[in-house]
Amino acid sequence: MTTTKPPSQPIEKWTEKDVQLWLMTEVKVQETCAVKFCEEEVSGDILVELEKTDILGLGIKHGPAVKITSYLESLKKGSQHESQIPAYVENWTKQQVKQWLLQHVNIYSKYAERLHEEDVSGDCLVCFNNQDFLDLEVKGGPAVKILKKLGQLKNNSEPTLKPIPHTSTDQTEAAKPTQPELSLAEARATKQPESQKKIESKTDELVEKDFEKSQVPFKKASEKEEMHQPKPKDYGARRKETTRTTVLPDVPKITVEIQKTFDNLLKRLPKKISFP
Repeated sequence: MTTTKPPSQPIEKWTEKDVQLWLMTEVKVQETCAVKFCEEEVSGDILVELEKTDILGLGIKHGPAVKITSYLESLKKGSQHESQIPAYVENWTKQQVKQWLLQHVNIYSKYAERLHEEDVSGDCLVCFNNQDFLDLEVKGGPAVKILKKLGQLKNNSEPTLKPIPHTSTDQTEAAKPTQPELSLAEARATKQPESQKKIESKTDELVEKDFEKSQVPFKKASEKEEMHQPKPKDYGARRKETTRTTVLPDVPKITVEIQKTFDNLLKRLPKKISFP
């Protein structure tokens, strides 16, 4: 990384390379971050117009974005960036910042993790204000607490930071109980009753289906036998039918009608009639 100072000419006259050089030598961000400005063709006249949201839109993490914004404000005022926080804080890595937040500020781990994800190292943390924490979804109370603790560091000795154990959990969440690992024999013994039940159930289904299939031929055979067997003849009924039916002789219809008419006339006549 080059140590050449950016040009002394007005910022508006800076080239894209001048902006990249300023970021690397004065702001001291990572080279990949400075290169990003060059790739996005950010020259001096554009740099002076940028705000934090614009820098975030370039794909820069929140930590470096806050630091660049703070240095840019000082640059536009023509002054050097100054911090009231002890110098050792600016040397903290983002992991050390996380350790300090958890062990000395005592905030929820979700907030410490959020700052860690956004590359908030010590030199970035000293540039944060209340709104910057709120933008990272840190509630107002914890945000004020962090700023107060930062201010107290200048009157206190450097705090001791201990490695964070991997089993640490959020203050609001209890650790989930872990089930003891089963040995291979225990695992097989646990799974065996379930598999045995499945096998027995499957066997019962197969036996039932086979039984139903075996009954089908017998049903069909019995149906065929019933179809082929002759129905019993009811000779008695036929005899009754034959006895009841009488065969009338073939006579002309007109004769039958005359006979009926004559019979009707006889019925209407008085029963006692004296013939001469």
